[in-house]
Amino acid sequence: MVHGRDRELRVIGHFATDLDPTVLVVRGLSGIGKTATVLQALRQVGAGSSAVRVVRPCSTRPSAHDLDNNRRIDLSAWSVPDHLEHDADFDAAGFLRAVSAGATDGTSGPRVLFVDDVGVLTADRARWLQHLADEAYSLDWRVIAAVRSIAAEPLSDDVEVLELGPLDRVSLRRVLDLELSTPVAADVVEHLRWWSAGNPRLALELAGSLSPAELRGDAAWAGPDGVGSAARRAYRALLAGLDPATTAALAAAPLSPTSAHRDERAVRHPLLALLCREAREADSLGAREAETPVAVAGRPRVAQDALDGLHLDELPARTWAVVAASRRPRVAARAVGVSLLTGRAWTDHAAGPLVPSGVGPEWTDHLWWRDPDGIAEPVRAAGARAAAALLRLEESGSLADPAALRADLRLIGPTPGQDWVGVETQVRALLLLGDVVGARALLADHSGPAADRTVAEIVARDLAAARVAAFDGRAADVRAHLAHAAELRPSVDGWLPARGMRAAADAVVDGTVPVSTMPAQAGSWSARALGEYAADLGAAHLVVGQAEGAVALLTIALEHCAWPYRGRVQVRCDLVEAVLTSTPPGQVGPRAQRLIDPPVAPEERAAPDVAAAWSRLCALLADEGARSTAFEAALHTPPAPMSPWQRVRMLVAYGRYAVTRGGRTAGVAMLDEARTLVRLAGMTGWIKGIDTFLAETEANGGAGPEWEVLGGHEREMVRLAVHGATNSQIAQATFVSERTVVNRLRRAYATLGIRDRRDLVRLAETRPPAWLAGS
Repeated sequence: MVHGRDRELRVIGHFATDLDPTVLVVRGLSGIGKTATVLQALRQVGAGSSAVRVVRPCSTRPSAHDLDNNRRIDLSAWSVPDHLEHDADFDAAGFLRAVSAGATDGTSGPRVLFVDDVGVLTADRARWLQHLADEAYSLDWRVIAAVRSIAAEPLSDDVEVLELGPLDRVSLRRVLDLELSTPVAADVVEHLRWWSAGNPRLALELAGSLSPAELRGDAAWAGPDGVGSAARRAYRALLAGLDPATTAALAAAPLSPTSAHRDERAVRHPLLALLCREAREADSLGAREAETPVAVAGRPRVAQDALDGLHLDELPARTWAVVAASRRPRVAARAVGVSLLTGRAWTDHAAGPLVPSGVGPEWTDHLWWRDPDGIAEPVRAAGARAAAALLRLEESGSLADPAALRADLRLIGPTPGQDWVGVETQVRALLLLGDVVGARALLADHSGPAADRTVAEIVARDLAAARVAAFDGRAADVRAHLAHAAELRPSVDGWLPARGMRAAADAVVDGTVPVSTMPAQAGSWSARALGEYAADLGAAHLVVGQAEGAVALLTIALEHCAWPYRGRVQVRCDLVEAVLTSTPPGQVGPRAQRLIDPPVAPEERAAPDVAAAWSRLCALLADEGARSTAFEAALHTPPAPMSPWQRVRMLVAYGRYAVTRGGRTAGVAMLDEARTLVRLAGMTGWIKGIDTFLAETEANGGAGPEWEVLGGHEREMVRLAVHGATNSQIAQATFVSERTVVNRLRRAYATLGIRDRRDLVRLAETRPPAWLAGS
């Protein structure tokens, strides 16, 4: 498969099917993809079956093979001469007869002769190629040649040259993803592209020498220590043609992707510069060591670089010991920020898993701002208080004073020069307080270019955007943000926060059943991260119709973290809905009731979607007789405009409640409306949950009692019959004859799928409708 060569493929395909009597010369260094591009182009235009590829044309034993069946054709009698004195020395007609005799016949249209790897196109080889093309055109053949370089310029007007340049970053990434089993980090792809000058074979050679951790970006890679065989072959001719002054200049050139972006005089082919150093008998390793200091585990600067670049495999075992030894507030702040970002809990010392020791209290300034010197003292004090509150939340899952945290965040949010890792922490804090409007505004204020930002900051902003999207129910956006973060650091997919959000998003978009397998570092996650992970998995289980699993996960979630980023209102509502869906009619159990009892402040449910979730929660918790009325009010007269996500949640919750309480007709109608809405909104995973729920209700009790189908008079007669009234008493109370009572009760029995009054009383006790339970 060829990537990034769309224009070249079109040019070659057009030439292969055109009638213009020219020669197409495809030029590019060894490994750039000349052969693959030509063969792909021929197959795309249907010329593959009529093409012949000549290989080793400059050797003493050239040969060819038919692309259709790979039949070998011996051409040793027609090797390419390096000193062709006149055209008669080469029997082009005999060459073509030999090719035609060995190739598949019976094709229509022009045939293509692909002369591969001519090497350096000298004047003699150019004349040979022109002579061959002239003879080939008369026999309805087209000639394409692949060369590494051209030494016979200017060429004839009958020769058309197509240059294969370096691959761009996106195309090279596709090549690496196709060839390697380990995902490659985006910045590593950029480094490979710079060192290889966009040459895919050289990039693969370089990547082959890297460890899986270096490919993923979990360990830093500064560049190669030497030049591989593929690079030596690619640059052999260029190196031989350099004069001493150019060789010396290349040997002294800076070899760092970072310096290359700053220095316009940087070399275009870094590996050629390494070859020049070898040619001048320079100590390549010593020069590299002088340019890039060796990373020694435990050095403060190395720890800071590892944290900024998310090279987490390079962190020493005792991370906090390095932080304390450095006594640098910024290193401490970045260590705390990365720990909050990943959900990890490093426990190096007795002061606590996230409290850095050995540095002053000003480390909290660097958690929020890149340069805190210009920040007012009251705002910095608010930052210190917010950091302390969030660290306690990370360890215990509880929040002592949410109002104070909200006030401190309002002071921090508008300040300039914020670090994006701190922005992600603020976004999560705002979401757990229910302030999704503030979280969106904070993200919008920091949506600028990421050119001068560290890897940790870029990944943090992506995770912050994913959290906001998850809070809003925009599952497709969650997956997009997580994919962008994982492109830069593939190990993000293993972090507990990202795993939970992805599981919930996959359930909503595709109906994927969540996999709750813990990562390898199962014991190193904070209480907050574990609770939020369980909340995400519980929400995913609820989507796909696994309510019992959702109850267990959501209970664990609120026990570990009472303030998850999805907000207390939404997670509590998920728990209550899962309990009522998975258990027989009755009250919420004592364990779940204990988790949902703490009050929710009005400002915590002020956002429109949170208000909708709150109204759904109130309807679920309403008295049995008033629950239908509460659902109707929440669905048709909401306190604020409801997003498609919240309307789906309301329809599904009300539909499930109606079906389990006997109103199957009305409940299925609402679930059908939810089906239509999720298809329009791209949340088709809900369909699986709806179908699973309906199938389970069928299996557990048939179609269920159709209480809601009964008319007003029938409901009144049923109510009186359940409470022990005789047919005569019912007739007097409803002003009808006793025979009418008997007939209507029989019709009600048939509708409910029962035989007699005894079954009616039993059914009313076990599965009562809302209008009967409240009487």
